[in-house]
Amino acid sequence: MAPAARSGRDLTELTVARLIGERLRAAGVRYVTGHPGGEVVDLIEGFREAGLEFVLTRHETAAAFMAEAMASASGIPGVCVATLGPGATNLVTGVAQAYLDRAPLIAFTGQLPADRFEITTHQKLDLRALFAPITKWQGRLTAHNAEDVIDRALRETIRPRRGPVYIEVPSDVPRQLTERRTDPQVRYVPPRTPETSAVVDRDHTRRAAYLLCRANRPVMLVGMDANDESAAPALRHFAEEWKIPVLVSPKAKGAFREDHPLFLGTIEMLGTAKLYEYIDGSDLVLMIGFDPVEFDRDWTAKSDVIHIGPLPNDDRYYNSAAELVGPVSESISSLRSLAGGPEATRAEDDVRSFRESFRAFVAPKRDGLTSQQVLAELRAALPEDALVTCDVGYNKAVTGQCLPMYQPKTFFMSNGLSSMGYGLAAALGLKLLHREREVACVLGDGGFAMLMAELETAVRQKLGVTVIVLADDALSQIKAAQERKGYPVTGTTFGALDYVALAKGFGITGREARTVAEVRDALRARSSDMPTLIAAHVDPSAYQLG
Repeated sequence: MAPAARSGRDLTELTVARLIGERLRAAGVRYVTGHPGGEVVDLIEGFREAGLEFVLTRHETAAAFMAEAMASASGIPGVCVATLGPGATNLVTGVAQAYLDRAPLIAFTGQLPADRFEITTHQKLDLRALFAPITKWQGRLTAHNAEDVIDRALRETIRPRRGPVYIEVPSDVPRQLTERRTDPQVRYVPPRTPETSAVVDRDHTRRAAYLLCRANRPVMLVGMDANDESAAPALRHFAEEWKIPVLVSPKAKGAFREDHPLFLGTIEMLGTAKLYEYIDGSDLVLMIGFDPVEFDRDWTAKSDVIHIGPLPNDDRYYNSAAELVGPVSESISSLRSLAGGPEATRAEDDVRSFRESFRAFVAPKRDGLTSQQVLAELRAALPEDALVTCDVGYNKAVTGQCLPMYQPKTFFMSNGLSSMGYGLAAALGLKLLHREREVACVLGDGGFAMLMAELETAVRQKLGVTVIVLADDALSQIKAAQERKGYPVTGTTFGALDYVALAKGFGITGREARTVAEVRDALRARSSDMPTLIAAHVDPSAYQLG
């Protein structure tokens, strides 16, 4: 039922910025990240008055990465702010990250006042056009439309598929007076999504049950839309009942325990060719919660596919013989009830043999310290509910494959966009959101150097993240590509950093490690309320499995 209209004397007058802040807080937002300019100080003040904490970052891209990570972890829209001109353009990479990894994000930037826009050239850009390709919706804020714009932004960002929205804020608007016509709790109602409202089609379920019962070598692929606490038990029970081996996408790490005997590996990471060979040898693929943005190669498997997820298989990245559209846990339950029990299951010895050989394959022995050894020590040092991020490059490939995760929504990476610089900023956002949990990030030395100034943000906010840099003084993944093609190594190596001195400059502890024992000692010395920087000097040849 619609709320009763308020009388004129009930209208509450306040600034646009304060109204926007109140709307955001009512939706669950507590932090706004950004790097300000003069054009957005009134907006930030209104947010402060509404009870939101503004967290200053050293770069706008980091602000968007932080906000995206908080949104991905919580489901509550992340919020970031930048000024006009270069502030807005610096924000683009982080917003594109949210767009391709399906995170709810609201990005605000300043803009020239409306009465100056047509006659000014300094820092003038069509910002809505700039953000249009990487956002679901773009709005321009005025004193008249402020309530409607922010309410629509909140609805759009969490409507499947989730993603960022952009709001352009002329610099004279935030301090203008506007009217609160409705309470935020009344006006902002999260939309019903397939995860909460869909009914699984029974005919499609019968078809899926038929395919499952006749399959001899099924395999399960779990994607980002199944990476939550409600789906994880259903996935485990289904896999155990039918003895189906499980693969996950990088965005679904932790949705299925990686120490489980049915878990095989993570596609698109180190050694992925062998995993795709395994898929090619199967006669049925249960594609559960996959979004096409998660694939980095064409789908070529000839086997039947059962599509299970909150949205239909409209992208047709792969053909599906049956589609179960609705909540993942309910879809699995419906399939199990119609399929009954398995008459025959895959030989457990075959699954165990592949799992063991694959584990050995992606962790080759070397004389020097390997990234795989560093990750093993990190895993041993962290509790199961620790939150871990990684960056992009070989460090992503090895971490995605060789760092076991055990719980949903505990592992975060830039996958759809694959942007370097993500790992450190995302870790800070997660620690800001969950100060009671351990947070670590695994970076390459190239990605670390891009955003290492954010260590100051971590110090200022007392964010005790453990920062592991896998250092080899090169963009090793690109360098290896040059070498494979017979090209001279050009533009892919750089000078070494003194990580201990660098850490000292930020007022934190820094350690360098060249042996497993030194890595172990460094991890024991990590801080709970200040960042700890550990540079592990690794042999990059362990990435090249050949």
